[in-house]
Amino acid sequence: MNATASASVTSPRELHQPATGAGRLLKQEAATTVEVVGSGEDAIVRKTYHNQGVRLLQTFGRRSRAAREFANLRAIEQIGVPCTEALWWSERRRVGFVVESTLATRFLPGSRPLKDVLATLGREAHRSRAALAKAMGELVADLHRGGFLWCTPMPRNVLVLGDPEQARLAVCDTPAGADLGRSLHGTTLACIDLFDAAFSPSRAADFSRVERLRWLRSYCAGDRAQMRSLWQKIAHRRVLHHDLRRGLAMLWHTYILSALRHRRNRRVKPTSPA
Repeated sequence: MNATASASVTSPRELHQPATGAGRLLKQEAATTVEVVGSGEDAIVRKTYHNQGVRLLQTFGRRSRAAREFANLRAIEQIGVPCTEALWWSERRRVGFVVESTLATRFLPGSRPLKDVLATLGREAHRSRAALAKAMGELVADLHRGGFLWCTPMPRNVLVLGDPEQARLAVCDTPAGADLGRSLHGTTLACIDLFDAAFSPSRAADFSRVERLRWLRSYCAGDRAQMRSLWQKIAHRRVLHHDLRRGLAMLWHTYILSALRHRRNRRVKPTSPA
């Protein structure tokens, strides 16, 4: 659906708007376009979410994906977990529906999605893969201790910065997440992220059984009792049951509580860039 003259346009939610114009295409899908705009230290990643059909109807009365992701990345940055730097966001609405929204983040040269790195390394690169599994377990643990539920912690949403052996990771895709404001580390709610990150059937393509256990040991900081407890909760979880749990958690924490908290804490009206 194309926007008409009746559509409202929201200016970028920051004091300045970095490089604009045509960019180098990284990914083009029906619902998402990702581009790199500019060069050098001024380069940004511009991610545009397109909403059509049922996806458009689902946006009524909700914050846009770009707005949620901007807020989530800022929250993750505040709790000290490495992530892409959120710069600004904008949206285009029609009669309460979000037709399109855009998020700009700082471009990280030399970074690659963890899923691509694991596929390139192959199963024989035991040392690098072990380091990456350990680092990702620690990354998710730090998020949970800081009160953040990710909801989409798959390897494709984690960036590897530089040499894989150094295992430096950063969070990069967070529109489904929610800042709970309290630790959820090791809880039943945390199992939503643990299952999607390392223990769902589809993760077998990314991590071996040994690497999954290393991942969980890292998440638990070596606490064997906690490892056993969490393993019992996630080892036999069925995908459909899990998807239902995650959907309900997102409905409550992402779309209801976070939206209410956002409205309550909003103090400054958006301003247009100079």
